Amino acid sequence: MPARRGRPSKFGRPSQVVALTLPEEVVRGLRRVHADLAWAIVNLFEKRPPGPADEDQADAELVTIADRRSLIVVNRRLFKTLPGIQIIPLHGDRAFLALDAGRGMADLELAVIDRLEAPAIEARERKALTAFRTQLRKWRHDRTLRFHTRAIIVVERV
Repeated sequence: MPARRGRPSKFGRPSQVVALTLPEEVVRGLRRVHADLAWAIVNLFEKRPPGPADEDQADAELVTIADRRSLIVVNRRLFKTLPGIQIIPLHGDRAFLALDAGRGMADLELAVIDRLEAPAIEARERKALTAFRTQLRKWRHDRTLRFHTRAIIVVERV
């Protein structure tokens, strides 16, 4: 694969150049959050409490992390448990899925099916899981996508 030309993505996901005019005290305040104003704004955005705009975000989606690589990211308020799947919090209500060792996409689909068969799941979770199962099937049949299982290390402070 040829090396990509140009500067790497600043945030590890698609970005856009935006010119802003801000009051000087706002710029000083943002610099206290982070020396790079763009990073300061992103940090504040990601730490904000969830609001109505977040409802537009998909319950399950592919989120680009670098180049052509993505993670499956879900709404962790809806996806609380899936057998054999770790739901790793990112920020706010977003989390990515990590499969237990030796598991792959077929195991993820089976975990969703098993969870759907649980008798006591709430209607909103059932709706999200049903949509996720459909999305997984679409991704599996998409010839532009390839799935790779990787091990991750999660470090937790005690």
